[in-house]
Amino acid sequence: MLKNMNKELASIKSHYFLYNAATAPMVQFLPTIGKQLGFSGTLVGTMYTVLPISGLIAKPLFGSLADKFKLHKTFFLIFQAVLTIAFFCIYFIPEMDRNASVTLICDNNIPFLEICPQKEFSPKTLNAVIVKNIHTNSVCQLSCEGVSHGYIELSGKNVSMNNTFEFSAQFDVYQNLLTSNCVDVKVHVFLDDVTQVPVCGDQLRTKCMATCHNNIVFNHLLQEAKNSHIDTEQSIYHFYLFFWTAIASWIGMAVVVSIADAICLDLLGYERRSDYGKQKMWGSIGFGIFGIGTGYLVDLISEGQYEKDYTCIFYIMLIAMIADIIVVAVTLKKKNPECSMGEPSLFRELLSVVREGRVLVFAWWCIGAGMCTAVIWNFLFWYSEDIATSSHIAWIKTLQGLMTGVQCFLGELPFNFVSGSVLKKFGHINVMSLVLLIYAIRFMAYSVISNPWLFLILELLHGPSFGLCWPTMVSYGDKVTPSGTKATMQGFVGAIFEGIGVASGSFICGWLMDTFGGVVLLRTFSVGALLWLSIFWLLELLLRKMKANPLYRGHSHLANYANPDDAILMTISQELQTY
Repeated sequence: MLKNMNKELASIKSHYFLYNAATAPMVQFLPTIGKQLGFSGTLVGTMYTVLPISGLIAKPLFGSLADKFKLHKTFFLIFQAVLTIAFFCIYFIPEMDRNASVTLICDNNIPFLEICPQKEFSPKTLNAVIVKNIHTNSVCQLSCEGVSHGYIELSGKNVSMNNTFEFSAQFDVYQNLLTSNCVDVKVHVFLDDVTQVPVCGDQLRTKCMATCHNNIVFNHLLQEAKNSHIDTEQSIYHFYLFFWTAIASWIGMAVVVSIADAICLDLLGYERRSDYGKQKMWGSIGFGIFGIGTGYLVDLISEGQYEKDYTCIFYIMLIAMIADIIVVAVTLKKKNPECSMGEPSLFRELLSVVREGRVLVFAWWCIGAGMCTAVIWNFLFWYSEDIATSSHIAWIKTLQGLMTGVQCFLGELPFNFVSGSVLKKFGHINVMSLVLLIYAIRFMAYSVISNPWLFLILELLHGPSFGLCWPTMVSYGDKVTPSGTKATMQGFVGAIFEGIGVASGSFICGWLMDTFGGVVLLRTFSVGALLWLSIFWLLELLLRKMKANPLYRGHSHLANYANPDDAILMTISQELQTY
């Protein structure tokens, strides 16, 4: 059996497995990493508005350069290195520090900080700062207002209370007390020019702004405190670090996926192109296995910590990508796909495609499906973390990994393989309608469930929603396209679905998450999917009445249906590689 194994195909199989093993943990947890770093839903949604567009620009740009100069393998290796470096750089982005209003009080010559909540402190935050079984020293920087009475001694001298003064306060969380709704933090060391035991007068009571650098627990306490805010300059700097590293990684993934698929198709040749799905299947296996495994590892390593420790996924990505680069460099045959010459103008092809009414209605559906997909790709884990926090569920990353496994192995894969039969039996229009309907049901179900472990059952709906969405979209795009413009149509479909649908859906999701919360977000998209479906039906009825269906225009190719392998082949399916 091993003697008959095609070594060229073994190398591309290995690439798909290792590449998806490396990127799966990063891609699925990147939105929640951004959340933990302190970025709002609006900022993350904005970032995911730009990422699909950057990928769409990079694919044709670098793909055409690779074709022109016959540098497919060189570009392949370069962009593997780019995405590896970009992803690993995210590991070094620190969380943003919070500033909040506190009160410095001196009682019986004992200074303490009174930290009061905006509403009330969450149990998780209180349990982390009111610690009675361990001693942990922490330091916060204070900038305090001057008052007309009372005194405080810093650097061995009394400080004039008429001016603002700054110093650092060291305290032991063992001595923290909860009084009413506020937390009293007993200060036992002043850190100014010198370290000293605090000296102050009993009448001292002044407002201060507190900042606790590199202190996750107290950062969250200050986040829930009165007048909490983030330093604008620092937040912009941190966001741009996160934003540009994410864009670099997305561009790298887009180029690697497109060139890898082109090389794979060239290795297979025209006669064996139906075996493309068998090669890509190894990517699905890598994605599913490592998606599940890394979720459990994150929870295991983070046990007992206030926040999740994502260190393992960065090193898994690094090791798997280095292994992938070695496999590609050593074993993958340098074989540049041939590009056809004398092709018609892309602009002219695109005009001929979009002039047909049915194509425009199809584009409407693609945008709606893309917006719904953005919820699943970018904000489902975010929402599951929110309700896990309120339900006091600790092993949320394990759950999210299992959700990825159900989506992959019980959702996408089986429905990709049966999609051809489903399309023949029910027709494209009915299946497209079913996809939006299932999305609407799925979003509403998420919004009414309070136990996130029940999401595992709902993930079975990933099959009849996204699992059918992609093959239906690409095969219908092939169906309604005039002969000679099929490649243009597939590019048009990808641009509409990702560049408009996913991008705009991500932006709306981020805004809704910040403004109204996850429940309103999901219910809004549930109702929106039904409204989008209703308009889609109306447009289809209008087209039939106007006889705008291309079937009446004599396109003989309309009778063709693409089987699942061909559907995946035509679009060079990317849901398991880049999102």
